[in-house]
Amino acid sequence: MAAHAAAMSFALTLILSLALAGCDSQPASTASTAASKSNAARKAAPGGGDADMVAAFSATRGQPGLVDLKFKLAKRPAVGEPVEIDLALIPSVPLERLFARFQAAEGLQIVSGAESEHFERPAKGASVSHKLTVTAKTDGIFYVTAIVLADSDTESVARTFSIPLIAGQGLAELPAAPAAASVADPKRAPARP
Repeated sequence: MAAHAAAMSFALTLILSLALAGCDSQPASTASTAASKSNAARKAAPGGGDADMVAAFSATRGQPGLVDLKFKLAKRPAVGEPVEIDLALIPSVPLERLFARFQAAEGLQIVSGAESEHFERPAKGASVSHKLTVTAKTDGIFYVTAIVLADSDTESVARTFSIPLIAGQGLAELPAAPAAASVADPKRAPARP
């Protein structure tokens, strides 16, 4: 059981590390240069969105859907400090309407952007931008849940995405598994040769 928990913790840490690889860690003095590079990359990226953006997790990933969600953090989240998340909603078919609502896990607070505006007739592949600002209350690994509602001319779909965030130091080290007892159980009969 402890080995399973340790393996799950390692896998989660690896996934979240990969998801945060696109985070901007440049000093503030180069912020305007980074912004102009970001705008150029956004225009050049196929399928809309910024080339540095990461796809949000979805249980239906790999299956065709009406819309995809990508995100990028402005900086690594620190406890008590707001962090902005740039989001791109990318329709995979022409849509009639598109809307998203965001919810934060316990320990994480949405400061602004809990709902997107209602986008009318977004084109296939055109990135629709939204900004979300969150603040972590404690160190930990958190998720923002995005519920995206998309209407095409033939169907209406609600798709749920998860955006992982590691705030502060993340999770504390898991305690080591207790060693197996090496003392024989006195109630147990000795093995026969």
